[in-house]
Amino acid sequence: MYDILVLGAGISGLSAALHAAEKGFHVVILTKGAKPDGSSNYAQGGICSVTEKTDKFEFHVADTLEAGAGLCKKDSVKILVKNGPTTIKQLVKWGVQFTPSPEDKTQFDLHLEGGHSHHRILHAADLTGKEIMRALLCELHKQKNIDYLENCYIKDLICEGEGKNKRCIGAKIIHQKSGEVERIYAKATILSTGGAGRIWQYTVCPPDSCGDGMAIAARAGAALQDIEFMQFHPTSLYAPKFKKPFLISEAVRGFGGILKNDKGEEFMNQVHPLHSLAPRDIVARAIHSEMQRLGKDHMFIDLSGRTPKDIKSHFPHIYSKCMDAGIDITKEWIPVVPAAHYMCGGVLVDTWSRTEIKGLYACGEVAATGVHGANRLASNSLLESVVFAIRAVDDIEKSGIVKDKIIPSKSSAKESVSFAKAAYWRKRKKMLQDMMWTHCGIVRTVAGLNQGLKVIEELQKDVDTAIKNKETENLHYLEFLNALQVSKMILIAALRRKESRGLHYILDYPNQDPKTKHQSIYLSDKK
Repeated sequence: MYDILVLGAGISGLSAALHAAEKGFHVVILTKGAKPDGSSNYAQGGICSVTEKTDKFEFHVADTLEAGAGLCKKDSVKILVKNGPTTIKQLVKWGVQFTPSPEDKTQFDLHLEGGHSHHRILHAADLTGKEIMRALLCELHKQKNIDYLENCYIKDLICEGEGKNKRCIGAKIIHQKSGEVERIYAKATILSTGGAGRIWQYTVCPPDSCGDGMAIAARAGAALQDIEFMQFHPTSLYAPKFKKPFLISEAVRGFGGILKNDKGEEFMNQVHPLHSLAPRDIVARAIHSEMQRLGKDHMFIDLSGRTPKDIKSHFPHIYSKCMDAGIDITKEWIPVVPAAHYMCGGVLVDTWSRTEIKGLYACGEVAATGVHGANRLASNSLLESVVFAIRAVDDIEKSGIVKDKIIPSKSSAKESVSFAKAAYWRKRKKMLQDMMWTHCGIVRTVAGLNQGLKVIEELQKDVDTAIKNKETENLHYLEFLNALQVSKMILIAALRRKESRGLHYILDYPNQDPKTKHQSIYLSDKK
């Protein structure tokens, strides 16, 4: 029996585990793969916080609310912003090495990114996420009261009680090397499993980002909120020969990169006053529109306004990756295309990261804190991940939930899953991804969303057959089931929102609804 079970080992999960260990809690943290390889590792641009004298909390709040298109929860935004400086100090204490200012090594080098009115993006060259993960993992392995389990897939949460009395007491996990199913019990469980970008065909997200956390929370009875708002990053590298997708950071445009079409026209000038630095949703739609208008499969970023030395020093990783693709960004324009990137909604939580189920918390991309509203402001995500992970642990401490008596159920029967029919379930998952890109992508229609639900209905027949044939104890089936359930909920949520706002752009309802509100959805909900 653990005090705290942390499901997921990205920046949010690691921050929660470290903070809990420092408070003396006995913690176990799980990661899906052989090592942490979630979205946190790939966060290039940075983490934002008010750190310079000319910047103010109210400016950061205003920028976040503006990007969120009128759907941010203001209390959550204020908590995020005001905790920024102390969170940065905590990260530095844990060993994170941010790039210092070239003029004053005692200060941080601060980038500007789209949607921000001030330079407030702390970074570690252009591999910020990787640096934070490095430091947190080093610190994690120093802690004696943290158990760390790799190659563990979450099958389902373990809950007792019903309705408002439901209590999460742990999770069933699958050891992916053996197929053995194990029950892990804990007084409190923190979901930090990441997003759902992999349920779309084109994405910059790693394989783990397929909505698992949202699915298992929904099956346990938790609400999801605002899941129609998937952020499509406007600038992933267009390099068909690359097997893995690669993101061209927002910071490249903040550094002077200009969006152009193949004729060299700066098409963003007619779209938004901030031109190439407009919020991501606007830029992604503009690129999509320009691609359709010209019949092209990508657009470009032009960095010719900066010197080769500056480009290489500020973006060494991006420069190297582009060179691998045969593109010298000091001389050539960078070919870019939008791709699914960040889920702004997720499992509904309050300002202390509590879900509707007692004992279950959620933080990071899997959670809907309301910070991002209808569109995420660049570099708020890493800050949100740490701030609300720490708040989850603080609430666990002050609530006294770890003092609850939990009696684990005794079961002598050994459970296991098979790894059969991998190709069968992967093919169906590919059908699902194609459908989500076609019918629930950057631009949507009511007819398209309804067509998507028809595809879901057909794919559900495969699930029903597996249930009938008692083939559900299969890892590949479970991965497909999670993706199918989350996709269906996203389609229903998108149909319910009869307006275009932020990341949800639907041609049937091109205007914003002045009475807009957040949308909660449960797994049992119908269209």
